[in-house]
Amino acid sequence: MKHFETIVMGVGCMGAAACAHLAQRGCSVLGLDQFDIPNDQGSSGHQSRAFRLAYYEHADYVPLLKRSRELFLELNGESKEPVFHASGGLYIGPEGGEFVEASQTAAERHGIEYERLDAASIRNRFPSFEIPDHFVGLVEPGAGWIVPERAIETHVKMGRRAGADIRSNVTVQSWTTDGQGVRINTSTDEFTADRLIITCGPWALRHLPDLQLRVSRQVLGWVEPQDPEPLTCGSLPIWAIELEDQSLLYGFPMASDGHGPAGFKLARHWAAQSCDPESVNRSPEPDDESDFIPYLKQLLPGAAGPVRDIRICLYTNTTDGHFIVDKHPDHEQVILATGFSGHGFKFQPVIGEILADLSMTDQTSHSIEFLGLSRFR
Repeated sequence: MKHFETIVMGVGCMGAAACAHLAQRGCSVLGLDQFDIPNDQGSSGHQSRAFRLAYYEHADYVPLLKRSRELFLELNGESKEPVFHASGGLYIGPEGGEFVEASQTAAERHGIEYERLDAASIRNRFPSFEIPDHFVGLVEPGAGWIVPERAIETHVKMGRRAGADIRSNVTVQSWTTDGQGVRINTSTDEFTADRLIITCGPWALRHLPDLQLRVSRQVLGWVEPQDPEPLTCGSLPIWAIELEDQSLLYGFPMASDGHGPAGFKLARHWAAQSCDPESVNRSPEPDDESDFIPYLKQLLPGAAGPVRDIRICLYTNTTDGHFIVDKHPDHEQVILATGFSGHGFKFQPVIGEILADLSMTDQTSHSIEFLGLSRFR
């Protein structure tokens, strides 16, 4: 039975980064994923992920984002094509609403460059938008977007180059701990390790049933706009609009760089219907277009057009919308990185760095107390 210092269960977004950081520090690491690497079965596919520094969700995320941006720029040097695109960001919402105001607070607290716009200025600078007069916006020059498949592939390449054993299409059936470490039973073999890192996305429900996680079915859409020119890279940044129900309509500039369908990509960030990752319907359903088309016609009428494609992404949600990055409460050899609640990919490289810290030294210099399990007790 082969032994490793660390086994990583799930080589998607966070698992791939953890494998790379561990192997680069000389750790013997085994990464296991039940699907191909990368894949579109969980939360780590479908062409693009937004990157924001002015973070309205919680200001304590911002130092992690600053480090993550540094690491993504380094990752660009490891990839033949860019992983991170610095397009800037546009955040829109009602004046006094949480999205814009908390984003501005985070920017001011952490010295992030931004510009505040009124509705007329938004419409003038970005004519695709039809924004009500009581809306305001922030422009963040340091924002951008990530090609998720490329980010995973590049981390896997870096990990293997440094000696990581990374295997696809291997299912972890069970894991147990004892005083000596961890034993993993898989569909192909058994392994032992000193530490186990669980980064298995929606399948955390199977392996961590006590965490009260909820998986949701999120709809991503691509439309064919009548006039694509104002929606392309260089003309349009990543963007997000706070809606009346406090959900976000968001999207990306049109670009040929990236995996996935052609067209103008958009979606809603909201508490969508719960699902089981094993049985979720990944095909388009009749009501899926209603997630975004009515809002598109209202707020970006110049982008409205035929729907070219719909894809399904899964969120793994915590009860408070914040990540879980901590040791297992009952098994000190097990480290958890889960519950990224639909806003985790932008943190990929820094979470990989943190997981390597925790696995190899039991501590990290990054401030992650607000992501600990103690908040639920």
